[in-house]
Amino acid sequence: MWGAALALACAAALTACGPDGGDADAAGAASDAPTSPAATPTGTGTPAEPAPSSPPTSAAPSASAKPGGIARCETDGLALSLVANGQEMNSKYFDLRLTNTGSEPCDLLGHPGVSLLDAGGKRVGEPATRSQDGTGDAGAVRLRPGQAAHATVKTAGEGVTDGRCWPEAATLLVYPPGSRQTVTTADLAGLKVCGDSFQVGPVGDRAP
Repeated sequence: MWGAALALACAAALTACGPDGGDADAAGAASDAPTSPAATPTGTGTPAEPAPSSPPTSAAPSASAKPGGIARCETDGLALSLVANGQEMNSKYFDLRLTNTGSEPCDLLGHPGVSLLDAGGKRVGEPATRSQDGTGDAGAVRLRPGQAAHATVKTAGEGVTDGRCWPEAATLLVYPPGSRQTVTTADLAGLKVCGDSFQVGPVGDRAP
């Protein structure tokens, strides 16, 4: 009986004091198992390059701006007239006027082209040659609506030269400075070219 009790006690001791295994192996397995990797932030991989900034945009030109500033006067916005301006020495003078009939300012610069036509539209004599007579200078003349530019037309007085006079003209034809279009008037203010002398000066801002 005593022998049986001793055998049971020894068996229990052997179970408690045996080599590592069971719980020890489980603990070792737990410590040796690889830990789960830390949570990786979303959006891993090569970082996206920052988007290039947009180049600054240029300011749009003002809608009211006009290229080149004030425009040259066009023939459809000009009225032509001729006014006798007296006689001095052996010459007769006339004031050729180009009036702005438009609604906007415009500029004229230089000499007009001037010719005379007969009743059939054929040119009388030669076109006027350029002179520096009158009030025109090197600058442009700015015409507000209703304002006129002036150019001096000069010819020799009838009877004061030995040269002949041209046949009577019916129309004065004028190319405004810088234009290929013409304006005309049938009111010649008594203009009659004599001595083959027919001249025109540059446009100015006042009457000669």
